[in-house]
Amino acid sequence: MVTQGRCPVCASEEVYSLLNTLHCKRCGNIWTEKKNPGCKYDTRDLVTPIRNRTRTYAITDSPEKKMEKQLEGYLKKFNGKFSTYKLSSSIGDIHMAMFRRYLKKCVKNGTLVEKKDRYGIPWYSRPD
Repeated sequence: MVTQGRCPVCASEEVYSLLNTLHCKRCGNIWTEKKNPGCKYDTRDLVTPIRNRTRTYAITDSPEKKMEKQLEGYLKKFNGKFSTYKLSSSIGDIHMAMFRRYLKKCVKNGTLVEKKDRYGIPWYSRPD
């Protein structure tokens, strides 16, 4: 049961009463009205009505779409040709191993071309 007041330590509004004490969900502070005379809570009005909130969930893209967008971004950023050695190990919420598998799949489909330079580093680009 959450109250309408605030915690005196962290000013959080998530305060509930339990066994004649007030508890803060955020910082874990416990106090009573006697201990904190500046508290403006009335123990009779601690119960608040439950508000019916509707949650909205954002529709996220599938991992395949995310990797496709990431690939297009890299091709645009590096002027149509890039290497995985130039990329950082974390590219958002996509794992690098998963992105490399997607690149291999694109090479098999023919949407990308993989060429190795004289040092053996693979470079990916669109077919001419």
